[in-house]
Amino acid sequence: MSKHKLGFMFLELLLVIGIIAFILIQGFKLYSKNPFFDKETKKVIQESGIDTTSYKSTIESTRNKVEDIQNKHLEEIDKLDEKKI
Repeated sequence: MSKHKLGFMFLELLLVIGIIAFILIQGFKLYSKNPFFDKETKKVIQESGIDTTSYKSTIESTRNKVEDIQNKHLEEIDKLDEKKI
């Protein structure tokens, strides 16, 4: 392979790495920003006990809320099973 062809391959690789790095940086900026909700949606979400200060906190508090709901349902099912026995 000639040095000319090798040089083009190296430049293409650098270009691809640069594009991927740019996309990752933009994605991280978007992820770390405050989420955008309209006023009504934000109000309903906050009344449900979900933190809306950032995307990460929104996801984590939603996950915790869903786990709490699942645990309550499991406890209710266990109580019903105990009554049947």
